Amino acid sequence: MTCPITPTYLWFLGAFLCGSVPFGLLLMRLAGKGDVRAKGSGNIGATNVMRVGGKGLGLATLLLDVAKGFLPVFLAARAGMGPGLLGFLALTAVLGHVFTPWLKFQGGKGVATAMGGVLGYHAAMVLPPLVVFVLLVLAFRYVSLGSILAALTLFLTALGLFGGRFILAVPAGCPGHWSVLAWAGMAGLVIVKHHANIGRLVHGTESRFWGPKN
Repeated sequence: MTCPITPTYLWFLGAFLCGSVPFGLLLMRLAGKGDVRAKGSGNIGATNVMRVGGKGLGLATLLLDVAKGFLPVFLAARAGMGPGLLGFLALTAVLGHVFTPWLKFQGGKGVATAMGGVLGYHAAMVLPPLVVFVLLVLAFRYVSLGSILAALTLFLTALGLFGGRFILAVPAGCPGHWSVLAWAGMAGLVIVKHHANIGRLVHGTESRFWGPKN
């Protein structure tokens, strides 16, 4: 069985541009709430939008950020792109979000867009990271902590540590194992983008998602 690969730079360009749309910034401005980069943590992602703009805008940002990771990967998979490239396509969408050219390459942290890319790649693969994220946020109320360890869990999932059901089946002869490098890059990127949060977590000054700060 051959691997149906249709590689083209247009898929990757499209994924990067799709990921680069700063929905959090746009929604805040459309709602008349100003520039989200000047408020809260200064991040354009759903967590900061929810803190400073309300639950509705935060949820809308979350869904749109997930969608911009999901759509390129889902469509490319339907067009016949194989697993070896799909992982890198998902990473490209996350790179677009993190380094959006419309904001002088200063974007978000990539968590929601990464989730969308994983969903488009293989929906079951998102379950272990999502469980880790939810449990940690419920237990400690730190979205950053949940995001960091969920990113690490994603890489461990890609390595097969949680079983074959969470890994996309690869047709014989298709170099799907290449995608492990993409998941490693994605996890590393998300963790690096949380470097300031890691410092605040260590020093006990990180803001909790709800309730008292500490």
